[in-house]
Amino acid sequence: MQTMVFTGRLAADPQISPDFAKAVFRLLEKRGVDAGGKDRIVGVNCVSWAKGLNEKVIARALAKGCEALIVGAFVDTAYTARDGSERAAKELVVNRLTVLDWAADRAENSGESETAAPDETAEPARPRKGRRAAA
Repeated sequence: MQTMVFTGRLAADPQISPDFAKAVFRLLEKRGVDAGGKDRIVGVNCVSWAKGLNEKVIARALAKGCEALIVGAFVDTAYTARDGSERAAKELVVNRLTVLDWAADRAENSGESETAAPDETAEPARPRKGRRAAA
């Protein structure tokens, strides 16, 4: 299995299961311009199965627009669509995640208040920028 490295910004807030067993998000990255002069945007769907990473990092540190570096492997998944048809998709399974642009930093810089947890005293200190969170 080949390891891939992908850097990009989240297209939307991560979707995290209630028990933190699974987190799904999409990263977008600008890869130059096409012949017509338009930005070429590449997107990849990412999935994390690491409960600790999902609960302690992804749920607290990532939001729409945040930048992250993902190291992982692509897997093909098959699923049944709502219309009953069988579909296939590629997902990047997260092995390592480095947050480059924290959600809290984005809120501080824009003057917004953080809406993470109502009881902020129970929240552990987050690592500094550039620190890697292992899966």
